[in-house]
Amino acid sequence: MTEPHEKANLELKVTDFGPIAKAEVDLRPLTVFVGPSNTGKSYLAILIYALHRYFSGVTQPSRRYYRRYPTPSADSHSVQAQKAMDALVKALEQTTRDAKLSDLLPAEVVEFIRSRFDALKRGDEIGNEIIRCFGINDLAALVRKGCRQGVIVVRQHFSNHSKPAVHKLVLKSQGAEFRAKLPEGMGIRIDAENEFEVEHLSDSVREHEDDSEREHEDSFAWRLMEIVRDSDLRQATGSLHLPAFYLPSDRTGVMHAHGSIVSAMIGNAPMTGLRPPTRTPMLSGVLADFLRQLIELDNLQHQRSKPRRGLEKEIEENILGGSVNVDRSELIGYPRFTYRPEGWKDTLPLMNASSMVSEIAPVVLYLRHVVGPDSVLIIEEPESHLHPAMQVEFTRQLAAIVRSGVRLIVTTHSEWVLEELANTVQRSALSATRRKAIAGTDVALPPDNVGAWLFRQEPHPEGSIVEEVKLDEEIGLYPTDHDAVSEALYNENAKIYNHVQDSRVE
Repeated sequence: MTEPHEKANLELKVTDFGPIAKAEVDLRPLTVFVGPSNTGKSYLAILIYALHRYFSGVTQPSRRYYRRYPTPSADSHSVQAQKAMDALVKALEQTTRDAKLSDLLPAEVVEFIRSRFDALKRGDEIGNEIIRCFGINDLAALVRKGCRQGVIVVRQHFSNHSKPAVHKLVLKSQGAEFRAKLPEGMGIRIDAENEFEVEHLSDSVREHEDDSEREHEDSFAWRLMEIVRDSDLRQATGSLHLPAFYLPSDRTGVMHAHGSIVSAMIGNAPMTGLRPPTRTPMLSGVLADFLRQLIELDNLQHQRSKPRRGLEKEIEENILGGSVNVDRSELIGYPRFTYRPEGWKDTLPLMNASSMVSEIAPVVLYLRHVVGPDSVLIIEEPESHLHPAMQVEFTRQLAAIVRSGVRLIVTTHSEWVLEELANTVQRSALSATRRKAIAGTDVALPPDNVGAWLFRQEPHPEGSIVEEVKLDEEIGLYPTDHDAVSEALYNENAKIYNHVQDSRVE
């Protein structure tokens, strides 16, 4: 059996989704969406967030995205499941303390898991999560105007294997259809974090080798099947199994207004049924999640790993010139966000700090309390409210976050962000010493860790085409539509200048 390539990037292909006619994106450790407004950058980012929530098991943590294995009975799948369990028990009995079960997984187990993938047809659960994240009523609203359906395809490639694992979701007015298929001969490896549990299962099976009853072995085999299933899920869906967090473009307003929003909701609760219902605009799932996470920020306990300490300190020192903190009310425990400028004894309410501080504060707080090296952080327009010099510095900090193991997806309109990203990639060809001497920083990312995709509006068919923008090695930049805007402004300036000069001569 072949081993999956852990570092293989995930391919996402989208057609007729929202304003997007066609998009093919390779999700890398740092993925950047750039292009004009209203071309679908946020649409694609929110879709990726919904996929992460679903495939990571956040929506139904106990079930993942395919059903628990059936209880053995007379149907074909259960017969196949029983065969897989028997093979697992036998494999457990044959393992030694120095052997890894991943090297002994029998073909019956792999075939059973493949059959469960092939049996998937309905997409109600994943469709509902997409509806929730976008804050819409039905999936038909996400199909591009004039089209009958939208199609989302996820491909995860494996090393030494010609065929990828494929997950296909079709959005229709009647709902969603979901199919998943694993390639034949795909290898399954037990995750390192589950190896201890597998070893414990092996020891338990050996303790009951002389028992005539099979109950012990069957229970161990079922538990092992769940471990194999979850391990396979992570391999087949790549980075989508990681938890994701979304910082929307209007995060500053939410940071300032979250207290008022929650207070209004609490204040209305006692009046339920005593007055006519009002039509309240529905929050999108993205905003609702952001609001909930702000309230629970320093109390979140469900993360798979601890946040990476230190990164937020660099942002505070190099950009904010002070610290951002969470204080909780002693009476009700509600969070209050504050900013303390460097050298000050007292703190300011975040709403009284500059817009730059309010904009970057969520990034600092998420790095401190939530985001770990096995997480995905999606940031819309990180350049908002930042002077160009601070945009450059913040982009360097984002690269440092990626280098620490966090995956980033960024939407941007800033040429300064793209130019610094280009420099970040080019610095990877230099030694750390030379980087520090030339640019004052040793932060760098290799070319295959960074990907930029341009959203380009097309009249026929009406919609956006999303294509990769590769780094131009001759000029050392990511060529985008920014150059056309700069050139047009320059030409207009030259014309105005010439006319002004001519009028003075007259």
